[in-house]
Amino acid sequence: MPLIAREHHPDADSSQYFARVLQDQPQVSARLDTAADQALRVIEGHFNGRPLALLLAAPASEGWAVTALVVHPASRQRGVGASLLREACRLLPGLTWPPELDAVARKAGLTD
Repeated sequence: MPLIAREHHPDADSSQYFARVLQDQPQVSARLDTAADQALRVIEGHFNGRPLALLLAAPASEGWAVTALVVHPASRQRGVGASLLREACRLLPGLTWPPELDAVARKAGLTD
């Protein structure tokens, strides 16, 4: 079953919902708690009905900018981040990412 990406509307329970994904990422968990206040978009990646990854994107001058991409520790290095970034680009036109995600973007087929 492929990764399914969809937008998650952040609320008071979002950190608990993503607790397994964010278990070693407290700084992203804190940003998720204020995502609605900061107008951040949250794209979640599901596999077998469970959250496996999430991407945070902030408004940018010509679209959206990735501010965080987190994959559940047990699923890292398996292409999950690349799949989520590719799907997020489909859901958020004009999505850009920081240089540290260039390798993920290449794996996703988004750059040369």
